[in-house]
Amino acid sequence: MHTVPGAPIRLSFQRKLLLAFAAVLLPVLVLLGADIVSDDRGTQETYLEAQSLTAHAVAVQVSESFDAAIDLGWAVANDPLVRMLDARQLDDHLRRLTRGLSRFNSIGVYDARGLNQGWGDPDSPAEPRLRIADRPYFQRVMATNAPVISEIIELRRPLRTAMIISVPIRDAREQPMGVVNVVMGTDLLTQRSLPARTHTRQEILLVDPHGRLAFHTGYPSLPFSRGDAFATFPAVTAALGGLPTQVDRAHDPLAPDTQLLGAFVPTPRYHWAVGVVASRESALAPLAARLNTKLAAFGGILLFSGLMAASLARIQARPVRQLQALAQALGRGEMGQRARIRTGDEMERLGEALNQMAAQIAQRQREVDALRAEAECHARQLGAIIASVPDAIFLASPDERLSDANPAGLRLLGLPERARPDLTLDAFIQRYGLRHADGRPLARAELPLLRALRGETFTDVEMRLRTPSGEELLVSVNGAPVKDAAGRIILGETVLHDITERHRTERERIRLLERERAFARMGQALVREVELERVAQVASEQCLLALGADAVGLWMVEGERPGLALKASQGFTKAAREKLRELPLETSSPTARAIRQESLQVIEDLWCEPEPAECQILATREGFRGLVAIPLHSRGRMVGVLTSLTRAPVTHSPRDLEYHMTVGQLVAVALEKARLFQEVREALRLREEFLSAAAHELKTPVTTLQTWADILTWKEEGTERQRKGLAAIARGARRLGRLVEHLFTATRLAPGVAKLDRGPVDLRALVSERVSSLALSTDHPIHLCSSEGVPLVNADPQRMREVMLHLLENAIRYSPPAHPIEVRLECAESEAVVSVHDQGPGIPPERQPHVFEPLYEPLPSGATGYVGMVGLGLHLSSRIIEAHGGRIWLESAPGQGTTFHFSLPLQRLEGSRHANA
Repeated sequence: MHTVPGAPIRLSFQRKLLLAFAAVLLPVLVLLGADIVSDDRGTQETYLEAQSLTAHAVAVQVSESFDAAIDLGWAVANDPLVRMLDARQLDDHLRRLTRGLSRFNSIGVYDARGLNQGWGDPDSPAEPRLRIADRPYFQRVMATNAPVISEIIELRRPLRTAMIISVPIRDAREQPMGVVNVVMGTDLLTQRSLPARTHTRQEILLVDPHGRLAFHTGYPSLPFSRGDAFATFPAVTAALGGLPTQVDRAHDPLAPDTQLLGAFVPTPRYHWAVGVVASRESALAPLAARLNTKLAAFGGILLFSGLMAASLARIQARPVRQLQALAQALGRGEMGQRARIRTGDEMERLGEALNQMAAQIAQRQREVDALRAEAECHARQLGAIIASVPDAIFLASPDERLSDANPAGLRLLGLPERARPDLTLDAFIQRYGLRHADGRPLARAELPLLRALRGETFTDVEMRLRTPSGEELLVSVNGAPVKDAAGRIILGETVLHDITERHRTERERIRLLERERAFARMGQALVREVELERVAQVASEQCLLALGADAVGLWMVEGERPGLALKASQGFTKAAREKLRELPLETSSPTARAIRQESLQVIEDLWCEPEPAECQILATREGFRGLVAIPLHSRGRMVGVLTSLTRAPVTHSPRDLEYHMTVGQLVAVALEKARLFQEVREALRLREEFLSAAAHELKTPVTTLQTWADILTWKEEGTERQRKGLAAIARGARRLGRLVEHLFTATRLAPGVAKLDRGPVDLRALVSERVSSLALSTDHPIHLCSSEGVPLVNADPQRMREVMLHLLENAIRYSPPAHPIEVRLECAESEAVVSVHDQGPGIPPERQPHVFEPLYEPLPSGATGYVGMVGLGLHLSSRIIEAHGGRIWLESAPGQGTTFHFSLPLQRLEGSRHANA
C-alpha cells in the first residue's frame, strides 16, 4: 500500500474486513463482562432470596411448633386428672400421652413448689422427683400466670438439649397451682426443618432470645458450651430485634476462615431467630464454573475467529477483483458472461442477479411451506392439550346452539368420543337439569353460554347439573366470548370444573369443626357446675347440641337400686318422661342393654324394632327414628347411660360413634365429679359438727379446772411441790382452753359460711400493735421493718390480730432464748406481704407441706428444738388468710430458721388515703 503525504489513509478491502471483525468483537467483549457482573449479582440475589424464603418457612414452622406445644400444654393443664396433681396416677397417664406424640419428647407436671408430680418421659425414670422452683421459666409462669417458652437448656435426665414450654395449671380462682412442662428436643426441631432446605448446600440454624443456638444443621454434634457462638453476630442480633437481615459476606463464628452467605429472620410472635446460611464458596461455585466455561469458550472463539477472519479476508478479496473484471466486461457489452462467484453474499448476488431472483423466489416458497407446517403442528398440539384437559369445555355458536365440546365435555354429556353435541341451548337446559347452586331453576338468560355470547367474561359461577346417569354434580363455571380479528363474537366458551367432591369435603370439614366447638362448649359448661342435678341438666342441654340430636335422655344408676332413673332429658314430652322415668336393668331396651353389656348400642331405625316397649314409646308416640345409647364409665364403675335420639334414620360412621363415646366419657367424668363433690361436702359437714360438739363439751370442764387451779394457787398456802403441781395444772388448763377456743374459731371459719367482719384496715398499725404487745411478755427482741406508703386492706381486724398472734407465738416457741425475731411488711405489686422470721432449728423439707394441717408438729419427736406442743394456730391462720383471698406459705431450711409469709390483696378505697401518708 502506497500513501501520499497529506492524503487520507486508504486501506485495502482485506484490512477493512479485519478491522470490522475487531469492531464486532469489542461490544461482544463488553457484553460478556456485563453478563458476568450481572450473573454474579443476580445469582447472589437469587440465592439470598431463596434463603430468605426458606428462613421464613422455617420460622413459621418453629412458631407453629411452639403454638402446638402451648395448645398441648393447655389441654393437659385443663385435664381434670392432671389438676389433681397425684403422682401415682399422673406418671402412667402422661407416659400414655407422650407415646402418642411425635412432635414432643415428654410432658411433666409440677406443683406450685416446683416439685414434679407427673413424669411422662418413657425413656427415663420418674424418681428421684425433680424440683424446678429455681428455674427462671417456672418462676415466670407462676408470676405471670401465662405460658412461657424457656431458652435453650441442657437437660440432664435424659441428656439432651431442649426447650421447655411451660403452661400454668390454674385453680378455681384462675391462680396458678402448678405448671405443665412440654419438652421439645432440638433434635426434633432439626428433623422437621431439614425438608425446608431447597438444596443440600443450605444450613439451617435456630437461635433463642438470648442468642444461644438451638440447632445448626451444619454442626449436628456442636457442644452445648459453644451454643452462644452466634450471640454477638450482628445479623442474629438484628433478627432477634425483629428486623429480617441478609448477609452477603461475613465470617462464620464457628469457622472464622469461612465466609457466609445467608438470611436471618425473626419468628412470628416469639423473639427467636432463624438463619439459613451457606459458605460463600460453595454457594457461588456454580457461578464460578459458568464464568470459567464462558471465558474458555470466549478465548477459543476469539482464537478461532481470528484465524477465520484472516482466511476469509483473503478469500473475500478475490471476488472483488472478479467483480471488477466482470463490470469491465459488462461495460464492454459482453452480456453472455456470467460471474462464477460462489461466496454466498452480496457480491455473488450482484454477479448473478437473475439466478439470485429465482433463488429468492424459491427460498420464499420454502419459507411459506415451513410456516404452514409449523402452524399445523401448533394446531395439533393445541388440540391435544384441549383433549387432555380434565375440565369440560363447551362452545356455543351465535345461533345459540351447543356446537362443540372437548372429550371431557362429551363424557359429561354422555356422548361418544368425537361426537358433535348439536343441541339448542334450551334443550341443553332441559335435558341436563341446569340449576343454581342452591337448587333454584336457571333462567335462560342466566345460562353461562348465553352470557358468553353476549360478551360477558365471568369466573367461578357455581351451578348444578344432572348427568345422563342421574348423578347430581356441582360445577364451577368460567366463561368468555371468542372474537375474531375484527372484534366480532364468533363463539361463546365455558369451562366446567367438577367441585362436587370438594364441596362435600368442605361441608364435612365444617361439620367436624362445629362438632369440636360444641364439644369444647360442653366441656366448659360442665366444668362450671358441681351440683349433681345441675350437672345432669347441663349435660343433657349440651349433648343435644354437641351430638346434633333431637332429644337426649340421661339415666343414672342410684345406690343399690337395680334399675336406671331418668335424671335429665331434653326433647321428651311429659308423658314420655313419666313412662321412661324408671328402667329396670333386666329389660331388653337399648338403654338397659348398654349398661348391662357396657357397650355402645346403636339403632338406625326404631320403626324396625318391634320390641322392647321403650322403642315403641320413642318411635310411635314421640316420632323418633335413630337411637344411640352410650354407657357412662368413670373410675371403674358404671355411672349411667346417655341416650340420644333423632327424628330421622341415621347411619353412623366409626368416627361418629367414637365421638359419641368421647362425649359420654366427658359426661361420666362430670357426673362422677359432682358425686364426689357431694361426698366431700357431706364429710366436711360431719367434721364441722364434730368439732363444734367437741368444743362445747370441753369448754365447761376446762373452765372449771382452770378456775379451781387459779383459786387454789392464790388462796391456799401449800408446799412448794403442791404449788408447782397447781401451776402445771393451770398451764395445762389454759393450753387446753386455748385449744378449745381454736376449735370454736375453726368451726366459725368452716368453708361456705361467711363469718368475716371486713372493713378498711391499716395493716401497718395492726402489725405494729401486735408486735409491741407481745414484746412486753417475752425475752425475744422483736424487730419490725415496714415499707412506707402501705395502702389499706379490706379485712377483718380481729382475725388479722389472731393471725399475727399465732405466727409470733410460733416464732417465740421455736426460737432459742433471747434470739431476735424479725417482722417485715412490704408491698409486692397488688398485694401486701407480711413475713415473720425466727432463728429456730428450721423445718425438715419432708414435713413442710403438712405444717398448716390441724394438730401437726413441725418437728419430729426428739429432734433439736422439739417442744412437744401441738395446736391449731397455723391451721387457723391458713384458714383466715384464705378466707380473705390471700396466700400463706413458709420458707425454711434445717439450721437456718423459718420464715412464714402471708399476703393480702390491696384495695384502694374511694377517697381513702394511705395508712402512713
